[in-house]
Amino acid sequence: MEPVILIKNLRKSFSNNEVLKGINLEINPGEVLSIIGSSGSGKSTLLRCMNLLEQSDSGEIWFENENLVDNKVNLNRLRAKMGMVFQSFNLFNNLNVLQNCMLAPMKVLGVSKEEAIQTGLANLEAVGMKEFAYQNPKQLSGGQKQRVAIARALCMNPEILLFDEPTSALDPEMVGEVLEVMKQLANLGMTMVVVTHEMNFARDVSTKVIFMDQGIVLEENDPISIFTNPKEERTKAFLKRVL
Repeated sequence: MEPVILIKNLRKSFSNNEVLKGINLEINPGEVLSIIGSSGSGKSTLLRCMNLLEQSDSGEIWFENENLVDNKVNLNRLRAKMGMVFQSFNLFNNLNVLQNCMLAPMKVLGVSKEEAIQTGLANLEAVGMKEFAYQNPKQLSGGQKQRVAIARALCMNPEILLFDEPTSALDPEMVGEVLEVMKQLANLGMTMVVVTHEMNFARDVSTKVIFMDQGIVLEENDPISIFTNPKEERTKAFLKRVL
């Protein structure tokens, strides 16, 4: 089985600060990978390098048998197959909820307006937001906005969804509704990479967890092994602190 994403020796620095120090990682179809670790360990940078929102300094990122860091690849075509959900929602307030979901499929994929409407409504229904289709995002709670952002990403029919701390900007009572949607996607077999501070999600929903520390993948295993029997002392110390 070919990995959806294969990362080889990925390095990234900001000025003199080396944030990623030779990351090797593979993400397989249907896998839910949670990336955990302290702030500043390189988690979000790794995620943003996967779809080249951040340009790596060296290394390889293979997706659909093409190296994304090769200048010859059609980056926009490949990036369209990677959904991205940000912590700050990034919805367009000059468009209603449904129009937010229609925009990229029409502009990037060239689908008709009618098809974009049907796809948008179907994905809004899947995340429990269809009744808000014609409202402005400003009228929504944080949890509702994030569910719309997930629906918008799904409208591109992606092969993989990347989540960058999708609940960190939410009030605690809204976290559950977003995690529930993500859990449903996992149950449907969606390939997902999730940078998260939600340890219950990482433990209960992930198929694989990596613990990052100071720019390296220090430990990688199934969630039960990571959470009940971590091998590395720094993993043990981190989990003791956050749990």
